[in-house]
This record gives sequence, C-alpha cells and structure tokens, in this order.
Amino acid sequence: MSKKNFYCNAILTCKDHNDLDKKTIKKYISGINLMENAGKEIFKFIKNKFDKSKKINILCGPGNNGGDGFVVERLLKENNFKNVNLFCTVKKNNLKNDAKLAFEKGSKDIKNISKLHISKNDLIIDSLFGSGLKKNISGKLKKIIEKINLKRPYCISVDLPSGINGDSGEIYGIAIKSNTTITFTKKKPGHLLSPGTDYSGEVLVKNIGIDLNKLFYKAKIFENHPSNWKNDFPWPNNNSHKYKRGFSLIICGDKMTGASRLAARGAARIGCGMICLGVPRKRFDIYSTENPIALIESLDNEKDLKKILKDKRINTVLIGPGLGISEKKFKLIKNVVNKKNRIIVLDADALKNNFKKIISIRKTNIVVTPHDGEFNHMLKALNIKKKNNRIENASNFVKKTKINLILKGNTTIICSVDGRISINKNTSPFLATGGSGDVLAGMVTGLISQKMNIFEAACAAVWIHGEIAKTKGPGLIAEDLTEMIPNILKKLK
Repeated sequence: MSKKNFYCNAILTCKDHNDLDKKTIKKYISGINLMENAGKEIFKFIKNKFDKSKKINILCGPGNNGGDGFVVERLLKENNFKNVNLFCTVKKNNLKNDAKLAFEKGSKDIKNISKLHISKNDLIIDSLFGSGLKKNISGKLKKIIEKINLKRPYCISVDLPSGINGDSGEIYGIAIKSNTTITFTKKKPGHLLSPGTDYSGEVLVKNIGIDLNKLFYKAKIFENHPSNWKNDFPWPNNNSHKYKRGFSLIICGDKMTGASRLAARGAARIGCGMICLGVPRKRFDIYSTENPIALIESLDNEKDLKKILKDKRINTVLIGPGLGISEKKFKLIKNVVNKKNRIIVLDADALKNNFKKIISIRKTNIVVTPHDGEFNHMLKALNIKKKNNRIENASNFVKKTKINLILKGNTTIICSVDGRISINKNTSPFLATGGSGDVLAGMVTGLISQKMNIFEAACAAVWIHGEIAKTKGPGLIAEDLTEMIPNILKKLK
C-alpha cells in the first residue's frame, strides 16, 4: 500500500479515536474547540439540506456527544432557524467538562427528553450516545427510540447512531435508525459491520482538526478500495508470457465438478497465465471436455500430486471447491499444505476436513476463505472463544494460526498475518448464489499466482467480485462473475 494512500481509507477503532482526541487536545486543539468544529460541520449539513422553518429536535446525552448537539442548537438559533428544541437525558446541573461549556454558550433552554413529541415531519438530531456507550439502552429512552424508529422522521446521528457499538456494529438493546450519520476524522468499524451499517444510513466523514500524520498514527484497519492496492495490481507488459503471469494448480472433486471449474475460470479471467486442474481419474472426461483453458492431469493420491508438483513453475495451489469430505481427501490436503515454497488457498471442503490437524503440519503460507458458518466451526476446532465482534474474531484467529483470512459475508473481512485488516462493503446481496465463492477463491488464487502480495490480492479479488455483482444486479449467476471480470479490469486500468 502506497504511503500516499496510507491514511486515505483508514478505519479507527473507538480506542484509536479516544487516544487521538487526547493527543490532539494535549498538543494542538482544545477539547471545546474540537467540539465547536464538530458542531459546525453538523450545522453546515443541516443548513444546506433543510429549510429554516423545519422543526428540529436535538436529543443530547450527558457526554461529549451531547456537547456536539449543544453546539448545533446554538448555531441553528444564531442563524435564524425558527423551530429548534433541545432535549437532554440529564438535568443541566449534571453536565460536566466540555459538554457543560458548550451548553453554557447556548440558549440554556433545555427540556427533559421525556417531553419529546415525535412527528414524521420533524428533523431529529441524535446526539445521545457516541462510542462511549457500554450498556444496553432501556426504560423510557428505549421507548422513545422505538417511537422514533416507528415514525421514521429524518434523523441525523452524531458520530454513531445511538445504541450502536462503534467497534462491532452490535446493537445495545435498541438503536436509532438514521438517515445520515456524521462522524469525524475517519469511520469506525461499526459504520461498516452489520447491523451497525444498516442503522447508519449515509455516513459522512468530516475533518475537525485531528491530523493523523502529525500524530504519527499507523493505520492497521482500512476500508477496502482500489486506491489501497491498484498500484500493486499485476498488469502484464510487453515482456510478459504465460509462465511469468503465474501457474496455479486447482485440485478438483469427483461430484461437484462445477465448483473447481468456476474457480479455474475465475483464476484465468483475473490474469493467471497457466492453470492445471488435478482431477479424479473417473471424472477425467468431464473435466477435459469442458476446460480448454487448463491443463488436465489425473490426481487421486500423493503419488499423483508429487508428479504434478515436480513442475516448479506451479507457485499456487487451490484446494477445496467441490472437493468432498473423506479420509482420502484429508490425505490430499495434508500433502498439499506440507509442501514448501508454494502458497496454498484453502476453501470450502478443505476447511471441513480436520482443519486443526491440517494447519498443525503446514509448511507454507496459507489463505483460508470461509463464510461465517465455516468460520464458527474453525474457531470451535481451535478452541478460540467466539466474540460478538467479527473483526476481533478474525484477528484472534490470525494471531493464533498465522494464516491469512478472508472472512466472507455481507461485509467481508480480510485479515493478514502482518496485522493489517481490510473491511469490504463493496458488495451486493445478489452474490448469495451457488458458485460465487468458488469464483472468488479462483480469483484470489490467480492474483497470488501472479506474485501480488497476499493481502493486496485478497483485497483486490474481493472488491472486484463485489463490483461485478453490483454492476450485474438481479439475475446474477456464478458464470456471470467470471465473464464480467474483463469489464471491471478495464475500468480499473
């Protein structure tokens, strides 16, 4: 990832945000001025979108999130918005620190939130709780949020929709469903992970004066975007030939023959120069008839595998799509991961054949591509306690196994053994179709085979995969994914 783009798509955890706030306040900008800057950004959005006669209800909590709301209330009234009402969860005497200062600079006309009347035509400014919330919302406030969600007035949330965990996207009992969330410096994981992403609406990131470069912050979590990896994409040049563009072995099964064939097409379309399909002898005719893009070799046992891998040009192996589960397949997987100097992609059935034993004997770099169901079984097999945070689960898995992970889902998490994490929201629900994961496994294999770094290759494959699905939309089938790869590559180049 280039230095130029290092901060561009960075994601900050709640702790990151808090630490950077404290460092900024200590060295550069006071807390109340950061609060003023946040309030100004929210005010600008309201001013540009809504008429001055709009009824605006600002809901404030006791902390800094509420303080941002107090600034917004003052600026609206100073700029002749006619119908602005301020509600708070605590009495003004209980306000502290910068939130108290922000309130005292305003009108001081504050109402208890229990007095709030909700109309569909109102504008709600949700400044109740940011990332500081640690427990479930309950009681009267829960009932108020239920009414807001039922009536569906336009709602702007400050930092996070109240009730959403900023790191996991988890709901604390209940959460406000917002049309727009205005956050500061960078997004948090909770803006991208379900269900937080579904409650956040459009997420707008505003700069309030926190400079990551000045603070020497080293980003580790990123939102997946081509600017992160485009410069590392393995485009061919005039000196390229097929073996320079990678040579992948895909080990195939004897029943679900379509899975590995889809993977092969994914690898070929993404640019892999040579592909060999290692196929069961009894299915040789099926594979050889329909796969002109690949070499076809019989592969039933360790002897066959050893023979194929005598070709040192094969640098990447994919095993799992349509493989099947049996002792015979288990031995094949063991032999694959026991070979040095090749990168192995394990997908589908390769993750279900005694995974704990497989990784204990590996001698090479591995990439695994589970969906959530498969991943949960893997965590259980490895005695890794499952948390409510997918990023934490992914990170714990990688730290324990030293294996690169692509955790598939409506938000896909890519986790590298070097500690970098990418969160991919570039996707479509139409990817929920048989064979789409096989294509993705092939694309990942094809890019790695072309000597693209594992992390960047995984990020690129996942983003392109999602972009195709967004472009195609309804009616998408797995074969469409492979055929549309060239169109997306042309746009990227």
